[in-house]
Amino acid sequence: MSATHPRLENHAPAALHRRLTAIGLAGSALLVGAASLIAPANTGGPEELYTIGTESAARMTAEAYLLTLSSVLLVFGVIGAARLATGRGRLAARIAAGLGVLGALGHVAYSVFSLIALALVDSDLPRATVITALEAIDASAGVGLMVLPLILAYALSVLVLPIALHRAGLVRLWVVGLAAAAVLVEVVVPGTSVLTNAKYLFAFVAMAAIAVRILQLDDEQWRDPALAGVQRSRSASSTSDRGARSGALK
Repeated sequence: MSATHPRLENHAPAALHRRLTAIGLAGSALLVGAASLIAPANTGGPEELYTIGTESAARMTAEAYLLTLSSVLLVFGVIGAARLATGRGRLAARIAAGLGVLGALGHVAYSVFSLIALALVDSDLPRATVITALEAIDASAGVGLMVLPLILAYALSVLVLPIALHRAGLVRLWVVGLAAAAVLVEVVVPGTSVLTNAKYLFAFVAMAAIAVRILQLDDEQWRDPALAGVQRSRSASSTSDRGARSGALK
């Protein structure tokens, strides 16, 4: 009777988990950007929401479903990626994972509100009644205190995760720079513009870079994340040594 080698038994789960994490990170960022491009421009005012609900209901619905799907992918991606950070980046990675899960909840809450608003607009209720209901929701301090911090958590997770993985020696500094640029645009340039939309591109490229790095790991590095950081450090040291020797020869 032949015995199955433990490495062969673990190969498929490790490879699948690695791919799901990479797809979750890149796919979530891509879907968030797509949802933003599909969504009709609005400031969230009740009157404006009513108009959008009557004229662009399909786009508003598509945005809600894309954000919900992106939230599911985000949870898989951020939790899987966070486990890779060991040593210096460990705490920041855990914080990033928590922020990512909270951010996913925020996007789902926003999506549910959009669908509720559409249902109200599509109902037989008088226009004034629907607008009054939307105004009440918009003015609710409880709703604001619940949802806005969750949405902010998503932006912070986009920044903190690359920082954690960079500190762990897994990604380059430019990945952190792109994530920081995305968050900076979100904070400094509110509203809808070409620059505002660029934040989604910055975030997607940063998350895609992390996804590519994850796919470059082998099963042994995925099972023991410390090996990934060690190998990266050794590779960087080797490159520096070769550069120093080359300079000395010149």
